[in-house]
Amino acid sequence: MREIDVIRETRRLFQAHGLLGQPILDLYTDAHPSLIGDPSLEPFQRFTLQFDAFATHPDLVGRLADGATMFAVEAKGEMDWLKGLAQAETYRYGFHAVLMAVAGTPSPDLVTFARQRGVGILAITTGTLQLLEPPVLHLPLLKHAEHIRRQFATGSALRTQFSYNLPTHYLACAACLYAWEREEGVAPVALAQLEAVVRQHYPVMPRQFKPALQGAEKLGLLVIQGRTISLSPLGRTCASLLPPAVELATLHRAAIKRQPLVDLDPRTAAVLRILLLRDPIAGFLHEILTQIGPQQPVPMPVLVETAARFDKLLTPLVFFFPRDVATLLDDQGFLIWRKIQPQHYRTSIYMQYKQIMTHAGMLHYHGVGGTSSQHYQPERDLWEVRL
Repeated sequence: MREIDVIRETRRLFQAHGLLGQPILDLYTDAHPSLIGDPSLEPFQRFTLQFDAFATHPDLVGRLADGATMFAVEAKGEMDWLKGLAQAETYRYGFHAVLMAVAGTPSPDLVTFARQRGVGILAITTGTLQLLEPPVLHLPLLKHAEHIRRQFATGSALRTQFSYNLPTHYLACAACLYAWEREEGVAPVALAQLEAVVRQHYPVMPRQFKPALQGAEKLGLLVIQGRTISLSPLGRTCASLLPPAVELATLHRAAIKRQPLVDLDPRTAAVLRILLLRDPIAGFLHEILTQIGPQQPVPMPVLVETAARFDKLLTPLVFFFPRDVATLLDDQGFLIWRKIQPQHYRTSIYMQYKQIMTHAGMLHYHGVGGTSSQHYQPERDLWEVRL
């Protein structure tokens, strides 16, 4: 049995039965080149535990249903079990629970060594999975645990993307739902019913309605539960400050002529800015640009270099596609600059995030360096903070 088979079986076990008596909230597979070709292992994300002279990357990383307990798994095939145990032990610095999953049945001595080091053992043979030694919950080092928590928050924010570059589509969903609640006194509302109301009062809504809802949820305005939609407490507060959907449609028509929303309606842009500052990605980008300073437009490569000096763990996650991160980092977790190509950059950052942040008044308008990864020119993609 190969290592990838061990990872598949371990994921299947966790998804079906959870861990330590709890369901699994999040479960990521390491974005290693040998794994990303298998869609059954999605989602992928490289989590990094950074030490002084080296970095380690667990094969599986997740959180339990309590939202706070983080765990990591090192998977091995039929060889290198001692090496795997040493790797798993390093994960204890940043995770509350650590396991090693192996193909076969380890010796009693290895199980004893694992127990002494607080590492659980999951033995996988053909058709059989056996937890020989449960992981021991413990308190990781605060510095490393905080780094892992930030990587979780970043990964969660990136899993749901903004599909539309103009934020009025997202704000209109909240404005319509807020008006519906006030008029009808009913919440939550069925998806189809909300769509009908939005299309009536906001006629510029694109043909695909679901991405607008998802963007509104990503901003924290809505809560989507199956096919019913409700305002979040934050969304209800913000929606009370937004103009009616009809006015948002008028703003949209002006914004598509490259007029930033902040110049058209500063109050609506301020609401959007408050929402974006809560977003881990927009907040990170704004923090880096604020450090660079106003009236200093910088191209994307300079922005990435500055971000890497500020936080080298989050920078690869934010700026590059998960499938490429592993090949762009050295053994110490540093970006290998000569390997970075235009197609490695996340399109959602230099297109959707950049334009939405511009409309919110967080960036000056400098256009984009390309409309796709194939035509992207990072050196021409200028970023400048707007204070």
